[in-house]
Amino acid sequence: MSATDLTQDDEIVELPETAGAWARVREAASGLRPAWKALGAYLLYQGLAVWIWVVPILPVFGREHLGTGLQDSRYYQWALAWTPWALAHGLDPLHASSVFAPTGVSLAWSAFVPGPALVAWPITAAFGPLVSLNVLLAVAPALAAWATYLVCNRLTHRFWASFAGGCLFGFSAYVSSNMNGWLNLLLIFPIPLLLYLAIRRVEGSLGPVAFVAGFTALLVGLFSISTELFGTATVFGAIAFLGALVVGTQIRRTLLRTGALILLSGAIAAVLLLPYIHAIFVDAPDRPIRQADVASPDLMSLIVPPPVIRAGGTALEPTLKRLMEYPRSNGQSYVGFAALAMVVAFAITERRRRITWALVGFVALSLVLTLGPVLHVAGRPHGVLPERAFALLPFLAGAIPARLALYTALAVAVIAALWLAWGRGGWAWLRWVVVAVVVASVFPFPPHHAGTVEVPAFFTSDQVAQEIGEGEIVYVIPAEKGEEMLWQALAGFRFRLAQGYIGPIPPELDTGRMAQGLHLRKVPDPPTPEEFAAWTQQRGVTAVILDDGARDRFADLVAAAGLTPVYQGGGVSVWRRPDTAAPPG
Repeated sequence: MSATDLTQDDEIVELPETAGAWARVREAASGLRPAWKALGAYLLYQGLAVWIWVVPILPVFGREHLGTGLQDSRYYQWALAWTPWALAHGLDPLHASSVFAPTGVSLAWSAFVPGPALVAWPITAAFGPLVSLNVLLAVAPALAAWATYLVCNRLTHRFWASFAGGCLFGFSAYVSSNMNGWLNLLLIFPIPLLLYLAIRRVEGSLGPVAFVAGFTALLVGLFSISTELFGTATVFGAIAFLGALVVGTQIRRTLLRTGALILLSGAIAAVLLLPYIHAIFVDAPDRPIRQADVASPDLMSLIVPPPVIRAGGTALEPTLKRLMEYPRSNGQSYVGFAALAMVVAFAITERRRRITWALVGFVALSLVLTLGPVLHVAGRPHGVLPERAFALLPFLAGAIPARLALYTALAVAVIAALWLAWGRGGWAWLRWVVVAVVVASVFPFPPHHAGTVEVPAFFTSDQVAQEIGEGEIVYVIPAEKGEEMLWQALAGFRFRLAQGYIGPIPPELDTGRMAQGLHLRKVPDPPTPEEFAAWTQQRGVTAVILDDGARDRFADLVAAAGLTPVYQGGGVSVWRRPDTAAPPG
């Protein structure tokens, strides 16, 4: 027996006299049931995620945002509170009547994460939306890694090979880049789970009823997390299915039967989601809310590590800014030299397998699509790419191309697991070295946190009920963009906002500077007092709440518009016109 002999359940077993305690642990682990192994994998992933992202803010977990994107985190905290509150009060959560009052605004094209909001409802009710957001962000990488482990383990039946695959997806550059707080882009675990169920059905270990029930539930869940992810998953799922039909000649009939069940699941999910789907089509904007060609990743972003990766860190940030027009959005498209080299090695060593070329082709296609509709090299455009065809699909016209990198990461993860599991002979250990380097090349770097989330005491005290009437339309001027959304949620949605940060504003509501919001940043040309007065009167605004941090800049504007302060305290001032008073209630 040599040091490279293989066991049935794992890859490489060292000689007993050199393995020692480690060999005994592996022998005991090999007898564990698959469910226990899966649980162990999840706990390892979750421990890793906690160590990277939670431990740095553990003492202030309930007061500091896990990521750095405070502007978006305020919206997500509002969203986590909005859906449960709307349902509890008999309101349609798809239409936010409390924002852009008096008409309200459709959330069908906004990332308001209704599914996660309902799941986190108990946490939100007990500890507040910030804790809910942090918890969801903390579990998202581990769930993504665990779901990918299930896929890889189903294909390889090797624990550590599958564990490595899970690491490459759950802790990929895509995930690390979105840990700023973009919850709708991080809860991606349903995508590999959909693949896992399909594999189970094809191999015959899952019955049709259980498959349809599980697949339908995952489709509904994914739709409730992100309609954009649902759309891109549909496209890439179709591509993967066609690739499987091409290479899987011996199981083609089984694949077709599984495809029929997938269509049935999609039809059932569409019925369950009919109100949401109807709102998407009815409230569709006249033009894409994002310009994909402008935000396309640069070709260099595939190989230059972003700051969220330990291999790059802040040292390469100046290089990124010099080479790329949009280095922040490009970070999630990073693959790295090591991963690309591994894919090439996989193609060479496993070239006789049909699945090899299906996977390599999928990686190549996803990389091309990730680069967007226009090829950018070192910040300069160089021609049209196939991704432009996405613009023909209404629900994908505004998709950000860099986000397609998650499908590249998933395929690379599966390739790594298969490559390790198929290794034989004296050089099999070299594959483990390569994969270890790949994992190290994408290992996350914990972000620099933005600090404590500050909330004026006014909004969490009884004073708000004394100064602001129930359902009153208010214009809030905070110091930072998006704070008005969080303050409304923490005040129990007592007042309605004439304006609010919901991401891209629908064209019909984008009526200029007042609709974009007033705050200390990025408002170089504030409205005139006449514009301020006319805009607020037209929308029935009866009170203005001015944050003390923004008072020096905007107090004169509010006063010149004909309003006077009627209350000062709790970090804000409340302003009214002489002919208005706080409504009762």
